[in-house]
Amino acid sequence: MTHRTGRRPRLRLRAWRGYLFVLPLIAVMLAVVVYPVLYNARVSVFDYRAARDTWTFVGFDNFAKILSSPFFWQSLRTTLAWVAANVGLQFVVGMAVAVALHRIRYGRGFLGGLFLVPWISSFVIVAVLWMWVYHPQLGVLNDVLLKVGLIDRPVPWLAFPNLAFGALVVANSWKFFPLVMITLLAGLQTIPADYYEVAEIEGANPLQAFVQVTLPSMLPSVSSAVVVAAIWAFNAFTLPFIMTGGGPLRATEVLGLYIYKQAFTSFDFGAAAAAAIILFLLILLFVVAYLRLVRDEAS
Repeated sequence: MTHRTGRRPRLRLRAWRGYLFVLPLIAVMLAVVVYPVLYNARVSVFDYRAARDTWTFVGFDNFAKILSSPFFWQSLRTTLAWVAANVGLQFVVGMAVAVALHRIRYGRGFLGGLFLVPWISSFVIVAVLWMWVYHPQLGVLNDVLLKVGLIDRPVPWLAFPNLAFGALVVANSWKFFPLVMITLLAGLQTIPADYYEVAEIEGANPLQAFVQVTLPSMLPSVSSAVVVAAIWAFNAFTLPFIMTGGGPLRATEVLGLYIYKQAFTSFDFGAAAAAAIILFLLILLFVVAYLRLVRDEAS
C-alpha cells in the first residue's frame, strides 16, 4: 500500500510537468491568436473617431454598413475568383512537379530545394521580381513574346483589369506552389508500389492508374494541400498591395486589401474589423465544408 501511495505523487508530478512544458505554447497562442480575435470582435461593434479619440458602441451597424457596400461585394467576388484560380493553378503545377520529382532517382533533394526558392523568398522580393517581369518596356515576358511573334507590341500586363488579375494569380501561384508540391510529394511517397503493379496487370494505362490509384491513395495529402493553399489565398494582401494596389478598377482588390483600406485609408476601424470577421467566417466555412466533402468521398 505504501508503494502505491508513493507512486501516485510521482505520476501527478509528471502530469504537471507536461502541462508546464505546454504552458509557453498556450501563452503564445493566447497572445497572438485568441487575444487579437477577441479584440477585433470588440472593435467591430464600436465606432472609433480618431479626431476625438472616442469609441461609441454601435452594435451590428458596422456589419450592416459593410454588407450594404457594393465595394465589399466586389472584393468578395474578386476574392472567391482569386482563391479558385490560385488553388487550381497551384494544385496542377504542384502535382506535376511532385510527380516528376517522385520519378527521379538522383538529385531529387537538390531539385526539390531549387523549387522551394519561391516559397522561402519574401513577398516583397517576389512582388518586385514579377513587376519587372510584367514591365511594359523592360519586362522579360514582353521581350520573349515579341521575339516569338505572339504579340506585335508591348502589353501593359498590370494596366488592364483582366490581365492584371491573371498576372497576379500567376505571381502568387509561383510563390506558393512549392508548399503544395511538398505536401503532394509526401503523399506520393506513401503509396506502395504494389498498387501500381496490380493496376498494370489489370491493363490500366498511366492516366487511369493516376486517377484510380494515385489520387485516391493520396487523398489526405490532397486535402491538406487544398486547404492550406486556400487559406493562404484567402489571406492574400502583400502581392496585390505592392503590385497593383487593388487596381485597376478594383480588379485585384481582395478582401485583405479591402480591410486594409477601410482601416488605414478611410480610418473606419469598426468596419475593417467587421470585414475581418466576415473573412474569418468565410475561411472557416470553406475549410469545414471541404473537409466534410472529402470525408464523405473517402467513406
